[in-house]
Amino acid sequence: RSYYFKGAVIFSHIFTLEGAPAGSFLDSSAHSIGFGGDTIQDTELKLSGVDAASPTGTGVVMNIMAPRGGSQFKGSVIYDYQNVKWNSDNTKSGAAPGGLPTAQSVKQADLSLGGPIIRDRVWFFTSFRAARLTNGISRSAFNVANVNALVPNFRPFDNFLNSNQPFGKVTAQLNQQHEVVGFYQNDRSKYSSNRELDNIPYLFNSTGGGLMHARINSVWSNQLTTSFAANYNNKRGNDADTYKGVDLSGPQIQIHQDSFLNAGRQDGNGALVRLNSPDQISLSDANLTLFRGDLTYYLTGFGGGHEFRAGIWAAPRMVRETTTQYINEGFVLQEDRFIDPSNPAAGTTPFHLRTRTPTVVPTIREYDRDIAFYVQDSWTPNERLTVNAGLRTDFIKRHDKLLNVDRMRSAAVQPRAGISFLLTRDARNVVRASYGRLAEQVNGRDYIVTFGSLGAVETTDVYIDKAGNRSTIVTPPTRSVDPALLFDKNLHQPWLDEFSVGYNRQLRGQISVGVAATQRRYHDNFAEVDINGFYPDGPGQPFGGFGRVDPNQGLILQETNATWTQVIVNAVEATFAKNMSNNWQMIASFTRQWQHLEGTWNPTDPARFVQPDAYPNNGDLSQQLFGNGDDNTLNGGGRESGAAYRPFSLRIGGQWTAPWGISVGGSYVIQAGGYVGPLLIQLPAADPMFGPTTVRLADGRTQPNPLATRLRFQGPTRSDGQIRNEDAKYLQLKIGRVVKFGTRQFEPAVNIFNAFNTGANTQWNVGANQTYSPNYLARFNRHPPRSIQLSLSYKF
Repeated sequence: RSYYFKGAVIFSHIFTLEGAPAGSFLDSSAHSIGFGGDTIQDTELKLSGVDAASPTGTGVVMNIMAPRGGSQFKGSVIYDYQNVKWNSDNTKSGAAPGGLPTAQSVKQADLSLGGPIIRDRVWFFTSFRAARLTNGISRSAFNVANVNALVPNFRPFDNFLNSNQPFGKVTAQLNQQHEVVGFYQNDRSKYSSNRELDNIPYLFNSTGGGLMHARINSVWSNQLTTSFAANYNNKRGNDADTYKGVDLSGPQIQIHQDSFLNAGRQDGNGALVRLNSPDQISLSDANLTLFRGDLTYYLTGFGGGHEFRAGIWAAPRMVRETTTQYINEGFVLQEDRFIDPSNPAAGTTPFHLRTRTPTVVPTIREYDRDIAFYVQDSWTPNERLTVNAGLRTDFIKRHDKLLNVDRMRSAAVQPRAGISFLLTRDARNVVRASYGRLAEQVNGRDYIVTFGSLGAVETTDVYIDKAGNRSTIVTPPTRSVDPALLFDKNLHQPWLDEFSVGYNRQLRGQISVGVAATQRRYHDNFAEVDINGFYPDGPGQPFGGFGRVDPNQGLILQETNATWTQVIVNAVEATFAKNMSNNWQMIASFTRQWQHLEGTWNPTDPARFVQPDAYPNNGDLSQQLFGNGDDNTLNGGGRESGAAYRPFSLRIGGQWTAPWGISVGGSYVIQAGGYVGPLLIQLPAADPMFGPTTVRLADGRTQPNPLATRLRFQGPTRSDGQIRNEDAKYLQLKIGRVVKFGTRQFEPAVNIFNAFNTGANTQWNVGANQTYSPNYLARFNRHPPRSIQLSLSYKF
């Protein structure tokens, strides 16, 4: 799986199927893509030194090629089976023993068939995957104790995924010059995503859809080739069928141990359970139309050999449309606290009630466009030196149909260059270096799209203090504000500069070793700033109230780019590889990563005024990871952390072809635990230096004073005190035997996952960085336990 890569977020990666976008415009993350294993004939993976011909994005770039069929009929039938009883219990190990394991079950069938339609002219390949999977919900001992205490007759339950994934491809050789390719792929899936706090299954989702691709490849001469493709992708999110039979009566109830007054409102100190239903459901449609044209021209005699490439990547229509339904006639959320924080048996009482209106509202109507052009040259002046230079420019328009405003109109100019040199004539020693400017891909999940999704919604929050007094805060729709004020006129896609150097050596025995160093400097991530507040000129001064734009509203956030801060990621990597010889092969890699921030606070982050010297952070940078996260780093809302920015990883994989047709494969991984994030403490009371806890608007309503927070970073800087989660270590094994019957073969195999049955938790829970929360240093998402899976394969 590819989730995070040297500071890139999970939806920054580029996954293409024969050049067509394999993911959804709604969410291009890898977990929303699926097809049968035999659909993959070859892959190309770019981790650094990405050339100008590659689609725009800041993560890894992977292209998958499917089989084309052949002159003979070939096919396969594969079935994988794992009973839930074939899972061990690894909850007794790890830094936080106890709880429930992530037990899994698998029923998955893969079918494939390929061959000629018209011999030597037209071929086909088709595959189909049917997956019925379950995945246990990892709950810590703390989670189990809470849900058992607060939910009578609670019974553990699993998440599921059901999916049917067909793929069909036809290739036609029209003549010696022209080849036509077309395929259709569908990966629609329905799954649940309930979590460790939930008492019943109520979080259901759907993802995926169809991808259609047509391409013509032409060879005009021994110097000139072209390729032109058209693609349509309607992979989308939840629809009405997703929620069929789901109880949406609500409200969602979250129970906390305690609540406290913070910036004029009651905040919970960390949810212990989450009951009944979601607070809202969303119906999300998405589609993408893409045209590609690529030209390659080979030239010799002008200072050496040249491979010129030029092309266009044109996505004139990228659409995301989301409609949100607020459950329970708009009364969506009730937060309760223990009457006696030290005695759950004393019962609970509400401290926060939230209502939203209207109950059904279109929240996103995003219509984007990205037209990119590129040119590049791979120049070989002699047999030992290769120089690559290119330029890619994306002309981007992001239009909001609800507001009838262009959120962005910009050009992302991305120069890229690389060089490789053979230190020795035998080509056994190679050095390389590259530079690239990479812009973030236009994606329906990034935060410029979801910004302002409550623009047509009025939110009423009622807070109840421990004396029974009620206060009400009404947040009116932001669409009453001039849309031109909500988006920075210079808004553009985030980008990074990447520098990489490396050395590879080929040894005897089909062995190679390598070392590389990379620096990535992330610039201009998406961010929010408040444009309605009167903030002081410096630290230690009171907040001046609201009204800079509208005297009858509180915070009015503007979408902009975080020009004030950069995320710096440095990494070194060592690799070892042995190609198949003497019946075995092996690959290993070790990566060490460091990260930190350079710059200063968000201009309207309360921390800028109440704790200005705490800015440095070289641990968990989750507030910068996705975007729109650093406008209030002292909000106490909590977050999951530790998934990205892990300091090191070790990965080893190998295969041995033993006698009698036996094959043994395995992999061993050590994945460093992630940082808990900046630690927060709670002051006994708000500091009067920053003004009263609430401020009065011109119409008489009150709003929280953003500087009157009782929360502070525990250490002198945000880096101080950030501990790491435990390291995940696991061994996977596969043992199979191939039995041949002429041109047919049958292979039964046994897969053993997590052979040592280790039980590391891989993430920190929401509130794990809050020293005043019962969730302080709480871990979750335990690695799956040891399990056995059977695989039966028949190929003909």
